[in-house]
Amino acid sequence: MELANDHVKSAGRYTTGLFFIFILNYFPPPAKVLASDSTAVNYNIGKTFLLDITKNKNNLISVGERGLVFRSNNEGKSWKCVQVKNKPTLTSVVFLNNKTAIAVGHKGTVYRTENSGMEFTQVNVPKLNNDDSLLRVRVVDDNHIVIVGAWGLFLESTNNGKTWKKQQIISPEFDWHLYDVIKSSFGLIVVGEAGTVILRKPKEESWEKIDSKYKGSYFGIVKGKKDSFFLYGMRGNIFEFYNLSNNAEPSKYIWRNLKTNSITTWTSALALKNDSLLFFGDGGIVGKKTNLFSQIIAPLKIVNAGVELNNGSVYLVGLNGGFVLNQK
Repeated sequence: MELANDHVKSAGRYTTGLFFIFILNYFPPPAKVLASDSTAVNYNIGKTFLLDITKNKNNLISVGERGLVFRSNNEGKSWKCVQVKNKPTLTSVVFLNNKTAIAVGHKGTVYRTENSGMEFTQVNVPKLNNDDSLLRVRVVDDNHIVIVGAWGLFLESTNNGKTWKKQQIISPEFDWHLYDVIKSSFGLIVVGEAGTVILRKPKEESWEKIDSKYKGSYFGIVKGKKDSFFLYGMRGNIFEFYNLSNNAEPSKYIWRNLKTNSITTWTSALALKNDSLLFFGDGGIVGKKTNLFSQIIAPLKIVNAGVELNNGSVYLVGLNGGFVLNQK
């Protein structure tokens, strides 16, 4: 992917973004949503394009196209739906506790529920505008929430979402899309477009670039055993990454390419309680890493995300709604 700093080249970058083109362009976001404004609607989850799902105890919340939010209090056996007026695409959602969750999406929109998804109110986040696309929200630590998005957008809250701070990444010229964030023992790791891997060490404000050896886009990062991490993205690529230095200087980063025998685009991943990892991709492909790497095809044209249920099965969401994947 070529570096681009003008609008013409930036448009070209979207042609290699695959799944994220679909999110950013196929569902163009409409006008700004009013606060405290969601309405109960009767939509079929099986006919909805869902982008993310989160779980707390028996409660599930899934978000997607047209501002639709589905909620379940019985691990997906039945669903109810609300729709945020003006119908912006919602790209990511996370539970903060059993009642409170945050969802993010297009037009710089952040929403909060205090009743497990029955109603949503818009959160006023300073310095966001209609051009901002928020792509992922994560809880990285107690009361510490991070949102990343297009064009190098990085927001964080250290008081459970009550107030937010927008931080510049690397430099004013940094404009790569950021797709995911995770906490490690050696700092906060953010991954994104064009091989972007950046690190903010504990108790520091500045960011440093990590040479990833791979220049394709990373669409996410998931923690493996001990302090190893797996970065995943286009053309079946998954890389194991860890730091040998234990915060000593200089850092010693080790990379290993995981053999997947796949050309799918991995869009998200899930760490299971049994220490295995699932990777979700287009074509309904689900990759599973134990000691080996295997693949199955789920009855969803695209698998965007999943959560592990209490019995060890996994509720998948994507194009054409949801599906329960039973683990052997």
